Amino acid sequence: MSIEYKLYNVEKKDLYASKTKEEKEVIRKKMVEEAKIRGIKPTARKYNTYPQTVKRWMKKYENETQK
Repeated sequence: MSIEYKLYNVEKKDLYASKTKEEKEVIRKKMVEEAKIRGIKPTARKYNTYPQTVKRWMKKYENETQK
């Protein structure tokens, strides 16, 4: 039996998983920029995701810019 977790009540069309690759890239970049300004937890709440997800993307983009 699998358990489905939902952070908030979100319409299926608004879910991140339903976005195109290009839309996801834009969302990630916005999320990282906002997290630098607002903080990780408030950004995670805004984007309906977990703080760990925001941290992961921040780390990924930080590593890309250092290369």
